[in-house]
Amino acid sequence: WMWIRQPAEGTYGEENGVLRFDTQAADLYVDSNNASVLTEPAPRGNYTVETKVRVTWPAGGCCFNYVQGGLVIYGDDDNFIKLTAFSNWETRQTEFAKEVFPVPEGYPRYGNTIVGPPGDWTWLRIAVSRNGQGESYQAYTSRDGQNWVRGGVWTHNLGPNARIGLVSMGGSGFQSLFDYVKVYRTNNTSAANW
Repeated sequence: WMWIRQPAEGTYGEENGVLRFDTQAADLYVDSNNASVLTEPAPRGNYTVETKVRVTWPAGGCCFNYVQGGLVIYGDDDNFIKLTAFSNWETRQTEFAKEVFPVPEGYPRYGNTIVGPPGDWTWLRIAVSRNGQGESYQAYTSRDGQNWVRGGVWTHNLGPNARIGLVSMGGSGFQSLFDYVKVYRTNNTSAANW
């Protein structure tokens, strides 16, 4: 594992068997690229990555907008796929997002969709299928690690040097707690069939 923009000492560490990663008043979004990302190389071929995360925001209430913790498949600051537990006004969601750059003039760089609801702990899973034209990314979320909600599929061209990453960003004052990160090689030919 290695950092993209290592956070300040004391804002992350292992505690009680989980990785504590304080949320940052930073982000990965269009031209705001100042968030820390803890990364490891992604395997070649098809794979699935899964984590179990808890973000310590209150279960309800306003306004912890954009505070989030979760997974990223990171090509660079402007090319990634992200699946996070996410606070948006009074709601708590799981956001599945994609950023791509460069793009034609007037074309959006960032898009997102929602998967299943987050829980006190939220399981996040991205299934990756590669082909000659790029990759497909299928999102899954769970509130118990047993029953999964299948979300959308993004396509991207992150290439063979993409990295698996963890993020904790969008606003300060909270923590993302990561219980584990597991990576599985898969034989699937389509992420949607996982």
